[in-house]
Amino acid sequence: MSSGQSRLPAMMVYDSFRGHLEESVKQKFKENHVELAVIPGGLTSICQPLDVAINKPFKDNLRREWYHWMNNGGAGYTPAGNLRRAKISEVCGWVKRSWNNVSEEIIIRAFKKCGISNALDGTEDDEIYKEIDEVLDEIQNENGQ
Repeated sequence: MSSGQSRLPAMMVYDSFRGHLEESVKQKFKENHVELAVIPGGLTSICQPLDVAINKPFKDNLRREWYHWMNNGGAGYTPAGNLRRAKISEVCGWVKRSWNNVSEEIIIRAFKKCGISNALDGTEDDEIYKEIDEVLDEIQNENGQ
């Protein structure tokens, strides 16, 4: 991006892993006009959208991919009689499909639940207090997941 172009505000929300807090890392974000929000240790399960609501449906989707592969004889056996490992290309396909099956609505609600992307006018402040599991169950039922 050239220096004359404007950029929408951006924020990176990440945990307090020591490597994330290196000055060189923080400087790179600053150079690219990205504000940093560090989640304090012990609060990831409350403040990190992935942990709050996104990881579970993603992992459920990934597990379904693996079960489908196993049930369709994907594993098979090696000449020594051990279960064959999945090829990296198969696993990448599972990950891609699993992520694609996490709805935008789940992602949006996860960020709102964590108070990261709520409307600045205060109209969505109650999103932080909504029970995310009820919302996720409703969305998953609608999507047949």
